[in-house]
Amino acid sequence: MAVAKPRFTKRVLLFVLFGLLVLMLYFYYFVGTLNIIDVIKRVNLLCYTSAFIAFLVSVLFYSLAWQSLLRNLNINAKIQRVLLLTWTGMFFDVTIPDPGWSGDLSKAYMLAKTSGHDTGRIVASVVGQKIIGMVITVVDLILGLALLALSYTLSSTVLIFIAIILFLSAFSLVVVSYLSAKPGATKRILNWLIRVIFFVRRGHWNPQDFRLKAEELLNTFHEGIGTLSANLRSLVRPVTFSLVSWGFDVSVTFLTFLSLGYSVPLDKVLIVYALTGSLQIIGVSFIGFTEVVMSGAYTVLGIQPALSLAVTLLTRVVTLWFKLVVSYVAFQWAGVEILTGKKTSDSAEQIAHSK
Repeated sequence: MAVAKPRFTKRVLLFVLFGLLVLMLYFYYFVGTLNIIDVIKRVNLLCYTSAFIAFLVSVLFYSLAWQSLLRNLNINAKIQRVLLLTWTGMFFDVTIPDPGWSGDLSKAYMLAKTSGHDTGRIVASVVGQKIIGMVITVVDLILGLALLALSYTLSSTVLIFIAIILFLSAFSLVVVSYLSAKPGATKRILNWLIRVIFFVRRGHWNPQDFRLKAEELLNTFHEGIGTLSANLRSLVRPVTFSLVSWGFDVSVTFLTFLSLGYSVPLDKVLIVYALTGSLQIIGVSFIGFTEVVMSGAYTVLGIQPALSLAVTLLTRVVTLWFKLVVSYVAFQWAGVEILTGKKTSDSAEQIAHSK
């Protein structure tokens, strides 16, 4: 029987089209098309191409960080496989409006499905990577806010907005860290979830099998988190790789500004980058809205509206549309392997060796 290949759904297409409509309305009513076209005509293609290279390097180091966390949990996966699943997870991040967990959980599921390794430990690795990324984003936002306070006079509305985003990001970090470290908290959530499902199904559901599988996954997950946190020295490599990935990702914006002949101050890039990253953490980052926030933030920080939107559009070509195309190809590739039940060669070797 032929295996159906993964494809875009109507819901994804509608989501993308709605976001583009929001962006085009902002583009038309608040900035003007002629000004944007004049700015984009000045793009230095060589410099702009380097932004794509920087983004690819950022994804590579992000994958190396995940691979390092997997190895800390005695899960050996080749970098080619980790890179493929990282790209695949990015497809879900781009197309599904959620608090940034769809990509992480999907790549964990796909690795568990194709490798035969314990799902709980794999989830522990992606949650550990998520926590590292959230810490970097919160510190970036604090640093950017401090630089802004020292260098600019901003309205109280802007400062309150940034403070709210910072609070929500820090709160999300605390919640994720707490749930990861406290098995009792996750067990209470599981019990609550079972009661809700049982009520919705009107009693026509036996939760016993679901509870046993969920508790087994949570136990191995917390064991994995305990292993990662018990040896802080082993976290040096993944944290270093994550910081390098963050640095290259930030450089995409710098290179985009430079391609337009504008040298942007560090504080402006840091605060806008942190704001957009925080929006993803709290689950309000979607196509159209993110671009409006980015260009609006640059304008508030003193950059001309036409230049702000031009930089935003060119940056998102790299970090959104280019990512969407590459991640969709990876999604197709990885999805066919899962549907056909194909196991990776490195997992087969490790399982055979363990026997």
